[in-house]
Amino acid sequence: MERQSPPTERVIGLLDLLAREPAEGLSLSELARRLDISKATGLGIAGALTRAGYLVRAEDTKTYTLGPALIGLGRAASEAFSSLALVRPELRRLNQEVGLAASVATLVGDKIVLLDRTGPQGELDRMLQPGQRYPYTPPSGLVLAAWLSDDAIAQWLADYPEVSMDASLEHLRALVDTARERGYIVERMSDVSVGALTLLAGLDGHDISAPAADALANMVSNLAGRHYVARHLRPGRDYAVTFVTSPSFDAEGRPDLLLGLLVFRSHVPYDELIGYGAAVHAAAARVTAQAGGRNPWDGQRAPKCRVGLNASPRGGTKPEIAPRATRRASGRTAS
Repeated sequence: MERQSPPTERVIGLLDLLAREPAEGLSLSELARRLDISKATGLGIAGALTRAGYLVRAEDTKTYTLGPALIGLGRAASEAFSSLALVRPELRRLNQEVGLAASVATLVGDKIVLLDRTGPQGELDRMLQPGQRYPYTPPSGLVLAAWLSDDAIAQWLADYPEVSMDASLEHLRALVDTARERGYIVERMSDVSVGALTLLAGLDGHDISAPAADALANMVSNLAGRHYVARHLRPGRDYAVTFVTSPSFDAEGRPDLLLGLLVFRSHVPYDELIGYGAAVHAAAARVTAQAGGRNPWDGQRAPKCRVGLNASPRGGTKPEIAPRATRRASGRTAS
């Protein structure tokens, strides 16, 4: 386990907090209260970041907002993801086509990181801002892991023994089958899914606090109610939806960038939902093609997922991933 640095984590926590509310700004008292630190500690952190240009303090309101020095850091960071330039026009196109906010995320180490978003911000999705991180641990990491081969999914589960998925493997297989068949994943909106977005933000999947562990256990126990699989999607029905996501793939057939539509509506008609899925899948396919990647599940009858069953999977291309210890940032494809 990596050695932790509480002072560094407080700095990161302050920046993450301001990034979630970039327009409003927060006072020193509010920063200290929400980070559970003393005002003296908060003043020391905010003062150092302000002098470096990472924060700006408004003299009239005495509030802090993110500063201009972070713009250069963001530009430098974006250059590490060579496919990102390809996906931004697709996000704008999605927003124009379906009228929803669109986002792009990727796997960086053991975190799913939101790289960018475009479009309107609603009350429920405003916490989803660039730089936000979520654990790749089960079950939240399923949005990316579901696109792997059976062997790679089994390895992903083994990498995170802290969260057992044994009781939910049937639903996991149904979700993977749906993703391979339809080309997108639909996450159901519920109190659990919306609350987990806030609680799990920035969580380290291998150093889980008690409240976060309870949230993950609750998510696992309710996994069958977290996603819509093929048998749920029927004409004439309405659906409560948070996200509709589909990945682009790199040249080796691995999921690279995860494109998403931020729906956050409790009544989405079937035809509209299928349209969302088709739109985000088509956008991801265009990014894959432009980046020289390949979708291993396109152009063939995808094999049924057999993770957790005794029989070995048969047929189909197996996109492999490196062991967890050597995985690194996406952005491997050429721009």
